[in-house]
Amino acid sequence: MKQGFSALFERRIRGFRVVDLAGCALLVTLVLGVYAAKTDAGQEGANITSVQKQIVEEQRLLRLLRAELAHLEEPRRLERLSASIGLQPVSAARETPPDGLVEVARQSGAHHP
Repeated sequence: MKQGFSALFERRIRGFRVVDLAGCALLVTLVLGVYAAKTDAGQEGANITSVQKQIVEEQRLLRLLRAELAHLEEPRRLERLSASIGLQPVSAARETPPDGLVEVARQSGAHHP
């Protein structure tokens, strides 16, 4: 068995030892594997950068929408708009406590068939 194993190291194909050919094949395979891994990592890095830019843009739009919402919900603005179309605040006499809501519902049901 030892001669067979040692013979493997000494066997030659077209002037090259089998071990040298196997080593070269392994080296080429490793080089190609590393190249493929680096290429994939570069593409993933570009994808990450793109997603980060999208996140920053979405955060900017979110801040803009929140500012617009704050403007639209501003009480003085709403008062001006309601006054311009003739709406008035509800008087305290028309407010109903929670216990009286059942009676209000009955009365409004009687008005609407």
